[in-house]
Amino acid sequence: MKARTIPLLFLFIVLILGAAFFISQKLIGGNSEKQFTRAKVVSPKTSSSESDENERSSSGIEAEKYETFVPLLGGETLLSTLTIDINNDGYDDEVIVVRRADSQNMFIVPAILNPDSGNYKRLEAILTPFTRMRTFSYTGMDVTGEHKNALIYQGVDNDGNYVMEILHYLSDGEGKMVSIGKFSCDGTVFIQQVERSESYELSLSKGESFSVWVYKSDRSDSGSQAASEMNQIQQEYRWNALAQHYMLAQEIKVTAGRLAAKELSRIQDGTVETFGAFLSGLWYKTSNSDGNIRYLFFDYENNEIIQLVSDVQEVYEWEDSKLRHNGIYLTAVNADIMSLNRRFDISLVNLDEIRVSIRDSVNLLIKENTMWDGEYKKMSLQSSFENEARDVMMESYAKELTSVSEWTSSDSSVSMSFDKFRYTFQTADIQEYGIYTLQKIGDSYVIQLRADSEYSHLNEYYELFFGSKIITETVRNRTVEKSVIDYGTIIFTPVVITPTECFSTEGKSFTMTSSKDNDIL
Repeated sequence: MKARTIPLLFLFIVLILGAAFFISQKLIGGNSEKQFTRAKVVSPKTSSSESDENERSSSGIEAEKYETFVPLLGGETLLSTLTIDINNDGYDDEVIVVRRADSQNMFIVPAILNPDSGNYKRLEAILTPFTRMRTFSYTGMDVTGEHKNALIYQGVDNDGNYVMEILHYLSDGEGKMVSIGKFSCDGTVFIQQVERSESYELSLSKGESFSVWVYKSDRSDSGSQAASEMNQIQQEYRWNALAQHYMLAQEIKVTAGRLAAKELSRIQDGTVETFGAFLSGLWYKTSNSDGNIRYLFFDYENNEIIQLVSDVQEVYEWEDSKLRHNGIYLTAVNADIMSLNRRFDISLVNLDEIRVSIRDSVNLLIKENTMWDGEYKKMSLQSSFENEARDVMMESYAKELTSVSEWTSSDSSVSMSFDKFRYTFQTADIQEYGIYTLQKIGDSYVIQLRADSEYSHLNEYYELFFGSKIITETVRNRTVEKSVIDYGTIIFTPVVITPTECFSTEGKSFTMTSSKDNDIL
């Protein structure tokens, strides 16, 4: 009896020890899992994105856009990522944009990849003056022509100034990002790209550096603020290899009279057709007391005037026009209420600015109508009078969009088609129709989509890019590869726009081609 009790007691002890070991391992594993920090992603909800929330959460492709291998510090929230070779070692590094719990401003954090370990080493964070993602963008580009990528960020700060900074990676010592040019103004800043030689493309020689142009108001005339705001200073900054910095190369002062006199005289040649051509396009009211931006769209060819605020639009038929000194009187009839006549008193202020006063035929003071009175600017950086010199790239986009009967994705799950004014968007479950228009905002080419139905599955604005493809050619008895524009591929990237610039925003990007070898991002 005693001999049988001992094995049973031993077995009982082993079972107790095994259970204790299992419970301790679970506790240790649970604690270690809680200490693991994951990147937090901020995705602002919109009316269009809310309905597709389940689709986005289950899509591995969408989720990859927000993943990062760069370690985040406590209190940091991941907003965006960019892959770029910062230190020019042939390996892709990563740049992330984060927001910290103790600051509203966004921080840029470059991180260098260690190819041996596969880990990313964070560099010192760069504080930006931006608090809103929609007014901010960043990219990589070889601006100096030295086959050395620069990190460029730009946007509009809270004071309404345009800010751009260009940074290089300095490998001396611990390695850090150094500023080679920082620009801020009340106008605009852009990088003037030029075509580089074939030897540069083949990495056989250095290329020409890109200049940076700064446009700002001339504040030197303190006696006349209005005049000083219309006068303009144009500054060109060029790369100085000796100083390793962008230096001011030239400064041009352009007075308002010199800038506009020739074009103004052409607009006011005494014919309604010329003034109507000048008005044609989209205008936005510069001062809006109720917080809603008001737009006026003049279409002289189709005799239409459209008033748009928020999601409400009114269409008027352009009936009669009478020129007057420095302006024009327009009479229009509401397309839905034929008894409602509206008179537009338009005065010419500048090449891209008009003053509008609106009255109804009932001769009553209507508060809503008076809110349309004020100054309007044209929704473009280009001259408002460009019939003689149309944009070649804009014509290319218009031609390619309409010349293809159907643009499709690689798996044929998404297709789009365009005619002169209308578009069709199709998936397995969706069929959407609407109108579109092409426009140039700053240096970007943008398509605006407006669905016939109240709800659209697409963003309102997309920036357009032609794709690229690799071809082979013989140079000095050597076969080399060369990247050229692929006019059969167009990339649609969702953006929001301002009167002078466009910025990336939330939403799906599409790479559409006229063949079966395309892809959806």
